[in-house]
Amino acid sequence: MSVHSEESRLPRPAEKLPLYADARARRSLTEKLTKLGLSEEAALMIGNAVVDPQVVRKSLGEPDDPNLEEIRVPGGVLQAVRCETWSRLVMPDPHNPRVGPSRRHPFAVDPGAGDENSRFRPISEPCTPQGYPAKAAELAMEVESRDHLTWACVQAATYIAAKNNWKESIASQGVMEAVWLVPTSYVHQDGTETVTALTTVEGSSRMTAVHDLLSVRSADVPYGEYQSKLRALFRKLNEAFDRGLDQSQAVQLRCERVPALIIVGFRPHEEDGVTFPTAVKSLVALRHVDPPTPWGDGPESESLADEVLDELYRRDLISKTEKEYYGGACTKAEARSAHLSDDPAERSARIVALFTGGNARIDEALRVAVTSQSTRKRITDSLRIQLATALILRSVVGDPLPADRIRPYMGRAYAKPVHAQDWDSTGKTVDTLVEKSLAEVRAAIGDGSIEDPGAASIELAVRAAYPLLVTGRLSRGTDSVDRRNPGDVLDAMRRTVHGVHQLAQVLRDFQDGQSLRAVTEDGVVRKVPDGSVDQVITEPFLRQQFPPPGTVRSRPSGKTPAELFQSKLADFSEGMEKLQRAYTDLGGVVGEDGIPIADSTGVNPDVCRAWRSALSDIDDELNVWSRTYRRKYGTTPNVVPDIEDDFHDEMNIDEEEECFHDEPAT
Repeated sequence: MSVHSEESRLPRPAEKLPLYADARARRSLTEKLTKLGLSEEAALMIGNAVVDPQVVRKSLGEPDDPNLEEIRVPGGVLQAVRCETWSRLVMPDPHNPRVGPSRRHPFAVDPGAGDENSRFRPISEPCTPQGYPAKAAELAMEVESRDHLTWACVQAATYIAAKNNWKESIASQGVMEAVWLVPTSYVHQDGTETVTALTTVEGSSRMTAVHDLLSVRSADVPYGEYQSKLRALFRKLNEAFDRGLDQSQAVQLRCERVPALIIVGFRPHEEDGVTFPTAVKSLVALRHVDPPTPWGDGPESESLADEVLDELYRRDLISKTEKEYYGGACTKAEARSAHLSDDPAERSARIVALFTGGNARIDEALRVAVTSQSTRKRITDSLRIQLATALILRSVVGDPLPADRIRPYMGRAYAKPVHAQDWDSTGKTVDTLVEKSLAEVRAAIGDGSIEDPGAASIELAVRAAYPLLVTGRLSRGTDSVDRRNPGDVLDAMRRTVHGVHQLAQVLRDFQDGQSLRAVTEDGVVRKVPDGSVDQVITEPFLRQQFPPPGTVRSRPSGKTPAELFQSKLADFSEGMEKLQRAYTDLGGVVGEDGIPIADSTGVNPDVCRAWRSALSDIDDELNVWSRTYRRKYGTTPNVVPDIEDDFHDEMNIDEEEECFHDEPAT
């Protein structure tokens, strides 16, 4: 049985750390930043936090003509520099906007009067430091005390850990996209000296995860708790790198540095009067409040699927022709000339088999392609089907809307059958595939097996899923009772003789370009009740004819003996369902002592004896009916051989005969 376990992406290799910059390099950068208009405290914090102050200093250019990255926002232009910073000298925002809905405000609960969430009032909004011009690229927050700041940091970290936890990804890959930083002063109302730290205005979830992985208390960063220990810490980590890292040390090396975008300037539009705090909020809002319209599942899957095909081609696992075929880039005529099927149903089966077949080399290519183009950490079965679906839908004719409607339940249609056991897309003709499927199903029935019938019926169901879905004959289900996924319906069909015949008729009709017709249990096309035209299948018809395990299809309206039998069989099925519900309900009645009354009091033995006798008689008959069904519809296990198998068998016989005649006489 082929089962794809969830596969984690490979971790990013750890690297040795550069030494913490010497005081002269940090001082030189600090001096240059003050010439750009930053306060000495802010410039000092940036100089201390930057990994390579010398490189940053050179990149800034001259004070009268700075070389800064400019970011347009409503009301002006923010100016920033990109660099790497030390994680232990950067602080996640204690006033993280994500926490807003869960904050306890003083108007509702007096600070200290409720639980831990209301121990202090929420920390203040960032503002321009007192006495600074409105365009100064610095922020300030008021806190009651150091304890207040610590409490706010813990509240934010707890919320992020529950709602937007990046620890697993960052432990494996580190922080890959720059966090946005602004020098922020924390003004204490209890008389404690004001402290300053580079604080995130975007990226707090990532920095919170980094600090958690490094065992750093975020609230201690502004007070200089970690700076004096950096040299010794980095030296020990580099020595461990030379000796050989354990997992925790590798995670630490990935997390000690983060890419950063440090905002160091603001040029407002004079007529707008926008302040620096407002400009920063506008920048963050462009990312979180009013971002560009997301791609959505469809475009994302399309892009990832194309990357998978490119990776398979780069690794010589598929040819250029196959890459174009799977990608829908060749015409049907070009497919035929390349000896590939022009039937979109057969193409769909080949694509599903490619993505779910369990080939180790293909799986590795898929993992590399997906994890290099997205933040996904795991390659799941559902993702494989999702990517296969994106390629399959490229053969659907029409505008994008129908394809987007089909996409959600196409994935659910393939999910159930393809994970049942090993199978492949063989490209056999419909007649050959049906013959093998019938042999598998009849063998399973005759043997009384509850195991999967076999690979041929899986291939048949996967191939027939395409026409059923694109014609709207199977979808997510609208029946209030039967809410099965399309894959469950297809799985029920391929396990019966009637279902195999129906799947075959779907494929034949689709190839002929006509409406999909219903068939009888013998595979004969059905007529409508008045016999005037062929009966066309609908989704309710399929769900009624091929019900969930343990139930029978709905009662017919006719009066023939067979139809009457089917009606009574439906009655019996409903009666069994009611019996099971009644049994469960009876055992669920609990007495005042908390024990089910059936267990503590029991039921009259005479009543139980009569019930058991009736159930025993029914059980005996069910065994008889089951054996009769197996005799009628089942056979002894016997898989129909391929024509190629027959040829090889004949060749083997000929070789054996030649060997026999060549033996010396005795």
